Amino acid sequence: MKDTVEELESELQIVYLNIDNIAARVANKELDAYEGFLESQKYKDRIVEIGYALKEKGIDITTRVE
Repeated sequence: MKDTVEELESELQIVYLNIDNIAARVANKELDAYEGFLESQKYKDRIVEIGYALKEKGIDITTRVE
């Protein structure tokens, strides 16, 4: 995989921001909970892919604290 750790972490942050945006839209009643769930599922697989790519590079995202 040609992605650097920095590129992967940057993309991971973008994905997290997208999920936070969905949560805010649900909280503001712009989406109902089910619609928010469906929207967030689009990002779930990408988080897993990024997590595996980072793990191959020695970084475990499951133990991160930010």
